[in-house]
Amino acid sequence: MAAITPTGVLLENAGSTTFHIATFAATVDDGDTWASSIEHIVGYWGNCTDTPTTQTSEGVDVALSGSTFTFSLGEANRGIMLYVLSKT
Repeated sequence: MAAITPTGVLLENAGSTTFHIATFAATVDDGDTWASSIEHIVGYWGNCTDTPTTQTSEGVDVALSGSTFTFSLGEANRGIMLYVLSKT
């Protein structure tokens, strides 16, 4: 478990919300966290961007505490895209 930083964060306007798209390199491990500093989060989801070695290690679960995201993965060294909606 480690604190990680995205390789980039794209911001898009979506009406009264801001859409954050964070890209993480293929180094994300189970239990890694990102302290995003994003305020007023109203929704989030993630997906892996690389090919898993087995079907059982395919997805990513994302948990939120405050503005810190924790990733749960079935396999180490995954690439992740995290999508976050926040109130503006």
